[in-house]
Amino acid sequence: MRTAYSVVRSPGIGYRVSGIESRTPRPKPRDPSPGTQGPRPERRLLRLVLAALSVLVSLLIAEAGFRVFWVKRWTVSAGIEDPHYHHRLKPSTTYHYTSKEFDVHITTNRFGLRGKEPSAIVSRDTVRVLMLGDSFTFGFPVRDEETFAYLTGEHLNERGFPVEVVNAGVSSYSPTLHYISLRDDFLEFHPDAVILWYDWGDLRDDYWYQKNLIFDEDGRILRCDPQYTYGRFSRWEWIQNRSALAKYIHTKGVRTFQKIRILGLAGYLRAKLAGETAKVAIARLKAREEGREAVHAVLDNDRLLLLRDGGTAESLKAYWAVSEKYILMIRDLLHEHGIPLLIGIYPYGVNVGPDEWSEGRTSFGFEKGKVYEARGALELFEDFSRRSGIPLINSFEGMRRAGQTEALFYAWDGHLNPAGHRALAQCVAGDPVLLNVLEAAFKKKAPDRPGPF
Repeated sequence: MRTAYSVVRSPGIGYRVSGIESRTPRPKPRDPSPGTQGPRPERRLLRLVLAALSVLVSLLIAEAGFRVFWVKRWTVSAGIEDPHYHHRLKPSTTYHYTSKEFDVHITTNRFGLRGKEPSAIVSRDTVRVLMLGDSFTFGFPVRDEETFAYLTGEHLNERGFPVEVVNAGVSSYSPTLHYISLRDDFLEFHPDAVILWYDWGDLRDDYWYQKNLIFDEDGRILRCDPQYTYGRFSRWEWIQNRSALAKYIHTKGVRTFQKIRILGLAGYLRAKLAGETAKVAIARLKAREEGREAVHAVLDNDRLLLLRDGGTAESLKAYWAVSEKYILMIRDLLHEHGIPLLIGIYPYGVNVGPDEWSEGRTSFGFEKGKVYEARGALELFEDFSRRSGIPLINSFEGMRRAGQTEALFYAWDGHLNPAGHRALAQCVAGDPVLLNVLEAAFKKKAPDRPGPF
C-alpha cells in the first residue's frame, strides 16, 4: 500500500513532509563584494576634498561679490594699506565714483596726492601752501579742478598773489596721521606755510589710530601700522585689510553683536526704527556716564560729537585731548623748520541750513529741518587758537551766507558739492588771517621785493 505524502511550507520553519519536519538549511550569506564594503579611505578623502573645494569656491564667489557690490559703496577707497602711514592713496591712479548724486573721475599724481605735481624747485617769487586734511580737503566727490584747494590757489593768483597750493588731503586722515606724514614725507615739499583742515570726524579717527601706533624704546612714534593692535601683530586685522568678505563679517556681524550687547535687542531695534545708527545711540547712552571708559566709548561711537547741540567748550575738552596733542606736535615740528601753521575749520550741512545734507543726516542722529550751531565746538577752537598761538581760519559765517542762495552739500553723501567747494574757496582766499601769514612768508622769501599783499 502506498502512502501519500503532502508537502506543506511553514513560514520560518521549513518544509513538512507527511508530518515529518524537514528543515532546508538557509544559504550562507555571500561575502560582500569590494564595492559594498562602505567607502574606502580614498573615497572618503575625495569627498572631503570636494567638500573643501565647494566651500572654497563659495567663499571666492562671496569675496568677489562683496568686492564688486559692497566695496564700491565706500566713500573714498584709501587705495593701499601702508605699514608706515596706515594708508595712502595709489599714485598716478584714476578713480571713477558714481552714485545717484554724482559721477566723477578723480586722479592722483605720482606722489599719491590730488592735483598737479608740486614742482621740484619752489620759485623765490612763489609761496607754497601745503593743505592737510581728509576727504573734504581731498575733494570727494568733485572733479580735480573743482576742489576748494585748487580753487583757492586760482583765486589768490588771479588777485596777484603768487601762491602754489599743494593738496595733501587723504581720505580718513586726522592729526595723528598728518603728523607722521608731515614729519617723514611732506616736509620734502618745502612748504612756506601749512594749513591743517580739521574735520569734525577727526576726533574719533585720532582716537582709533592710537591702537595702531608703533613706538621706539624712548616712546617716540615710529609709524602707524594697521596690521598691529597695541604693538602686537593682529591676524584678524591682516585678514580684514585683504578681504572684503571678512571686513563685512566684522562690520555687519561682529560689531552688530557688540552693539546689541551694549544697547540690548530692544534698544538696538529702537535706534534702527528711528533711522539712526546704533553707534549714535551708544554714544548718547555712554555720554550720561562718567570716567575714562565712558569717554572712550563716546569717541568710539560718535563721529560727529563736536557738532551736537548742548556741548560746551569745557565739556568737550575731555574728548578733544588726543587731537589737541597731535596738532601741537605738528605746530612744534613746523616751528623747528621755521614754517607757520594755520588751522582751518569748515561747517557740515547741519551747521549751514535746515535743508542741507537733508537725507543723510538722520543716520548720524541729526534731525531734519534743524540747524545745529555747534557753539561749543567753535568756542573750543577759538580758545585753542588763543592758547596755542595757531591762527584760525573759521569759514562758518561765510559758508552760512553762501548757503542762503544755493545748496552746498550733497543731500545723501554729505560732502561738499561743487558749489560748496566754490564757496569755501572764496572764504579762504579772502580770509585776512591767511593773507597776513602769506604776506609774512613772502617777505621772508624775498625781503628785497615788494609783496603783492
